Amino acid sequence: MYTVLAMPQLRFFRGLVRAGILTAGLALLSWAQDASLVLRTSVTYRTQRNSLTLSDDQRQQADRLARDAGQAGNGGKYDEAIRAYYHGLAVMRGVAWTPAFEFASSLQGRLDHAIAAPGDTVTVTLTPLYKGAEGTKLAASAALVVPQRNGAGGSEQELTAGLKVDSSALPFRAQVKIPAGASGDYLLEMRLRLEGDAPPAARSGLVKVLPMHIEALSADAGKLRDRLNHVAAKNGAALASAQYVLDFYERADRGDANPGAFHFREEFARANEILDGIGAGKDPFAGKHGDFRKAYVSAVDHSLQPYRILVPESYDGSKPAALVVALHGMGGDENSMFDAYNGALKPAIEKAGMIAVCPKGRDSASMYRGTAEQDVMDVLGEVRRDYKIDPNRIYLMGHSMGGYGTWSVAMNHPDVWAALGPRRSGGHGEDRPHPRVRSARRCRSHGAGDVFAHHGGGRQEGRREHRLRRSAGRQSYDGGRAEFCADGGVLRKTAEAADAASAARHGHGRAGRRRAGHPEEDGRRGGERSGHPRGEHQRRVQRGGRRGASREDRWAHGRRHRA
Repeated sequence: MYTVLAMPQLRFFRGLVRAGILTAGLALLSWAQDASLVLRTSVTYRTQRNSLTLSDDQRQQADRLARDAGQAGNGGKYDEAIRAYYHGLAVMRGVAWTPAFEFASSLQGRLDHAIAAPGDTVTVTLTPLYKGAEGTKLAASAALVVPQRNGAGGSEQELTAGLKVDSSALPFRAQVKIPAGASGDYLLEMRLRLEGDAPPAARSGLVKVLPMHIEALSADAGKLRDRLNHVAAKNGAALASAQYVLDFYERADRGDANPGAFHFREEFARANEILDGIGAGKDPFAGKHGDFRKAYVSAVDHSLQPYRILVPESYDGSKPAALVVALHGMGGDENSMFDAYNGALKPAIEKAGMIAVCPKGRDSASMYRGTAEQDVMDVLGEVRRDYKIDPNRIYLMGHSMGGYGTWSVAMNHPDVWAALGPRRSGGHGEDRPHPRVRSARRCRSHGAGDVFAHHGGGRQEGRREHRLRRSAGRQSYDGGRAEFCADGGVLRKTAEAADAASAARHGHGRAGRRRAGHPEEDGRRGGERSGHPRGEHQRRVQRGGRRGASREDRWAHGRRHRA
């Protein structure tokens, strides 16, 4: 997930956390000066850098602009960092970095209401992430597009045309009327046009895609708000789960969350059921099985924080159950680990009779540091309070950024976890021995051909794994193919299922060439991966080959060692 080119932003981000000013400081900065935006963009950048077939000149320009972006981010000049990254993305995609395209790329769209009723009028606002070329004007139009899902969708309807966006008159605002017959999830696209024909690769800079949901929901939301205001048991643990439904609706309406992530009428009904149970003096979640959402009030800032939990049908509370805490990757949320990866996690957990929980981890690019780490531990506390959990069978796993979080959270809470399952974490990035993780077994997997996590990070992770294993004096399980006996190897099996789904999705048949098939970079990859100069060597290492593989490569790619 995070990469060598992203490390300057990561170090700065972590510095803010350690200084205790992240929440207060970043809240005062504009979107253009957002450290997490720079970090997310750097991940997209590295993915493109490793995925596209580039000329020597393109590669040199891309690397130079990445260095410029890193220096700007380190200095807190986030707008300059974003400009450098966007310039480099244009270079890699073969798009001319003209003043018009520079201006178009700088613009970010936002809706005043991302949840609207059919026939409503909404306002679209375009604001710059960085200062673009002055004196530039672009023609624009707006269209409503049905999202493509499972091969369906893609139809569109133009809402307005003939708009003019002037770099000297920002922010730009335009009102558009939603068609009376529209209903469901849509994408409102603001389409900017350059003079002449723009190459297809320019679309990401010219089209501002704004998710929205069209349904008459304000009356239902108002009724739920009234019920919540009149609940007597204000401190009940279950109340937060009902409150979060309304909280998410309001944030989605503001454009702070994707409205396509919820079925609002179902969630409103669920919130009312929770309130009915509270009113009757009952626990609304008692005896509930399956996959469902819950929330709690954070002691850090009194905000509502969600999590998603799976309680298997076999659980009856008569004996302690094992628990898996699963951390999502960058760009994801509490739903990602259950809904993505071909749904591989839930059936594996259900079959093993384990409980699984997926925290949100605050921001989609939190790196599970600071308040995001506290969120993980708070969710663990919630589950241990509500369910009978075996303290000797609590496991932590994660993918990409979640793999990074698996390492970092385990480092700070070493006695909690019976086993760790980091996936494509790219290494923790701490260059020091760390003896605190004494008792956790580890199932690590990092593909040599992974374009999403830098391969060097996998070797670094292997060195770190060796230090942990040596200091622990315990057997360690290293690599995706190693047998990992945490309740039937559920983490290993889940990892293999996710890899198979990823390979099928991206057309890669060999494990050493597969890409990371997770939601955080959907639609951001382009081209085919060019041949890796060490490809055959790495494939031998991944197969466990002994010849030609250094010790650190063997540690990083799947050979089992004993202390």
